[in-house]
Amino acid sequence: MTTLPELLAEHGEAITRAVLRAYPPVYTARTRDNWGFDLSSLKRRPMGAQGDAIRAAAVSLQLHRGTNVVGEMGTGKTMIGASAAYVAGFRRVLVLCPPHLTRKWKREVEDTVPLAEVVIVSTISDLRRLRFDRHWPLFVILSREKAKLSYHWKPAVVRRPDVDGGRVAYDDRGEVARRNCCPACYAPLFDGEGLPLELAALARKKHACDRCGSPLWQADRNGPRRVPLADYIARRMPGVFELLVIDEQHEYKARGSAQGIAAGTLAEACGRTLTLTGTLLGGYASTLFHLLYRFSPGIREEFGHGDEARWVARYGIQERITRKGDDDPYEDGRASRRRGYRTRTVEKPGVSPAVLFHLIGNTVFLRLADVASDLPEYREEVRLIAMDRGDGTGPSQAAAYRQLADALHAAVMQALASGSRRLLAAYLQALLAYPDACTLGETVVDAESGEVIASAPALPADRLYPKEQALVEFALDERRQGRRVLVYITHTQSRDITPRLQRVLRDAGLRVATLKADTVPPERREDWVNQRLRQGIDVLIVHPRIVQTGLDLWFESIVWFEVEYSVYTMRQASRRSWRIGQRHPVRVVYFAYRAALQAQALLLVARKLQASLIVEGEIGDGGLAAHGADGDNLTLELARSLASGGEVNEESLEALFAEARLAADGAQEALDARDFAPEALPVVAGVGASPPSREDWIPVSDRLGSEDGEQMRLL
Repeated sequence: MTTLPELLAEHGEAITRAVLRAYPPVYTARTRDNWGFDLSSLKRRPMGAQGDAIRAAAVSLQLHRGTNVVGEMGTGKTMIGASAAYVAGFRRVLVLCPPHLTRKWKREVEDTVPLAEVVIVSTISDLRRLRFDRHWPLFVILSREKAKLSYHWKPAVVRRPDVDGGRVAYDDRGEVARRNCCPACYAPLFDGEGLPLELAALARKKHACDRCGSPLWQADRNGPRRVPLADYIARRMPGVFELLVIDEQHEYKARGSAQGIAAGTLAEACGRTLTLTGTLLGGYASTLFHLLYRFSPGIREEFGHGDEARWVARYGIQERITRKGDDDPYEDGRASRRRGYRTRTVEKPGVSPAVLFHLIGNTVFLRLADVASDLPEYREEVRLIAMDRGDGTGPSQAAAYRQLADALHAAVMQALASGSRRLLAAYLQALLAYPDACTLGETVVDAESGEVIASAPALPADRLYPKEQALVEFALDERRQGRRVLVYITHTQSRDITPRLQRVLRDAGLRVATLKADTVPPERREDWVNQRLRQGIDVLIVHPRIVQTGLDLWFESIVWFEVEYSVYTMRQASRRSWRIGQRHPVRVVYFAYRAALQAQALLLVARKLQASLIVEGEIGDGGLAAHGADGDNLTLELARSLASGGEVNEESLEALFAEARLAADGAQEALDARDFAPEALPVVAGVGASPPSREDWIPVSDRLGSEDGEQMRLL
């Protein structure tokens, strides 16, 4: 079988010529001066390919209503986005970003754009105070939380006597029976089946009266008094902002999420849109549909809001599953032996290369290697650790885990055989968590029957268990080398292992800090971490999801103490330290217990990472996310692995991670080896246009600063 590097080495030149004939580039290195973009006026000098990315994005902004910048973490997408908006001539820019990045965006824009006025808004009053009659650039920074959050609501009904045929009905207690009625027309309220609508149903979903159409909900005066700023801008300030910059675009992919709806509302209210992300695709074609639908007008011309299935059928990979057996047919032939079987369609990871037609004309792809060629070494390793077998005086960790696993295995397999998946989540969480939280014990209860289906005892807390011992030894060894350790854990709520892990590390003489979502506001997390680093901590314990985007975490070593089976999150968080400005080699270590579900999950994650690189190779160097954020299909795969068993060894995991890494490096080396002409390396391809003119601004001295970036590949 021909590998991608071999294909590029043998046919790279012919492929390049064919692509250039079909899609002549608008912007190339030879034509960069034809567009009149003067980057010398920027307060910071772009590094490496940042300059070309800025110019290419500016070209696309002037040619298209929607533009995408897909760059690996550390490529400086914040600086690129702000600079592209400025050199393209936009003077009123609205930036939508995660709450923990608002202050960073303000700092980056002020350090990059000359004469820029940067304002963080959080209320309607802040928006009203803005001045739009200035001649210098105005960047308004808006947190996505402020953009989406609204007031609380509650049902709005009136209780009226139940009158049937002119007679008042009474309840069992002899009191007048009352029913919920519309507050406008007083009509009784019924659901689709003709049953009276109760307050519980009205509180779950906003309803309207079937007779007069009046809303059956109202603002809750006891809740927060606020209006989504996205709605306010769309209604009161349409067209005021010339450009909307959306940071972390991938986080708005869900069809019905409040932040996705808010982002789409702002995109309609602004003239043009520039999106920034490091992981454009969530592994499935469906994750790309709503992103492009919200921010690319061209998609809305071809697809409707409800055409996700048609999009997946065209660009995704689908699997048709038909269950056949003596008890499975849902229909028998009336006059023959024909039998009908139910077939369902399941979307699989992967995307058709044809989706490039919707991206190549207005998307800038950027790799970290294009920006900085002297980055330190990045290394990953897997450590599988045997569970403690005890000394024979009490239940051991291994025996307790096996007892829990056997009981859960039997219950889950029985539920799956009957077509129910209700126990899968409990199975996964219990078996992934118990080896690390064995001192807390574990009890799994069937939510339907209330019966205990499996349990494991709480083991003694006055001793170190193998993975804890390995972490302590690793952290001590790293400290001796002057390296700090970032420890990722995933169980921080009901099975919170943070207090024990913190105590274990401190007892070993290490200086430890813990960052939790409810202790530090999002916008202050980066400052909080930097302050702890200045205080000289050795170890920081944190959940990966609260630091996975946008933050610079200058730790030399990263330990995944628990398995995060969302590949999307793993790829984000693993590259928090490997970025421009890092001077030390970065080491990422994955810990898992051997012969446990942790090892099986890590194996599946490694396989998904390989698939992710294949998808990204098809798209270009776009940093596409692998396997989505919810991990649902991985859940099913773990369930399927129950029946087959299968031992996972350290060598197989190491080989999978190493093969994926070599595949990515090999493809890049093959591309680098080609002697392509500058025209063969387009950043943006599309229909040509005459070079635009731009207003000259007073140049200021160049100076280098910190580079921003989000969302890096794990491999």
